[in-house]
Amino acid sequence: MRTMVWAGLLAAGVSGTAMAGVPNVGKDFQPGAEAIIAMSHGHAQILKAFHTGVADMDGYAVQLAPGHAMIMYASADGKYLFMGGMFNQKGTNESMKYAHEYLPSADLPKVFSPAAMGAAIQKTAHFLIGNPKAPKTVWMVADPNCVFCHLTYEHLLPYLKKGAVRIELVPVGYLKPSSMPKAGTILASKDPAKAWAYDEKHYIMPPTEEGGTVPLKHIPQSDIRTIQANNTWMNQHGIGGTPYLIYQGPKHQWHVVNGMPSDMASFVAGLG
Repeated sequence: MRTMVWAGLLAAGVSGTAMAGVPNVGKDFQPGAEAIIAMSHGHAQILKAFHTGVADMDGYAVQLAPGHAMIMYASADGKYLFMGGMFNQKGTNESMKYAHEYLPSADLPKVFSPAAMGAAIQKTAHFLIGNPKAPKTVWMVADPNCVFCHLTYEHLLPYLKKGAVRIELVPVGYLKPSSMPKAGTILASKDPAKAWAYDEKHYIMPPTEEGGTVPLKHIPQSDIRTIQANNTWMNQHGIGGTPYLIYQGPKHQWHVVNGMPSDMASFVAGLG
């Protein structure tokens, strides 16, 4: 078995729901496809399923929303889902190869260096969470309905409260129909950081996976346009999912993490 590195653990212990069958998917791929559909609450579309030749992991080309297609992986029984880069022993990103083979050309991931991402994210619409004088900063692209954004925030909360870390949050809205109005509502509030904290504090965990924000009946169009612009920026920079973290290390070099860090203490220790 080839040595692999999985970046961005998306879900564990997810069971596929009973359904007639996912279109475009053969019988052997149904458990994983059903788990992906269940996790996305029916919003995902499976474009293609394929064997990876790695253990019992199958690959799926998944369309989450217009402009948001990505390669995902599932165990043969559909109990575990992954997204992100899968690297072989030589350091080749197999996910990139699959993306060029199975994703629509308009949705192919673009490659930017961490330094380029660090410069680019500072030009987005964002707001501060935490003490502005905190010595360490994490830039986070997040959707108010994203369960792994919620868990990342929860794990960072002790460091935020101590004033050790601050978050520059880039709000996007693409996961669910309610994501855009929730993100726009948060941005329209007098204190977006406080509004985001409310969304997280009242987050409804799986199987619902919904942020606690109640969208305004009339959201300022300027705030909707801002979220749309962040969504466009996300697409243009090849960010296929949230959370997406960008930060500087001790030597001021930029780093990116696609997904929730598996060890938050180590992650925070590595912030510059």
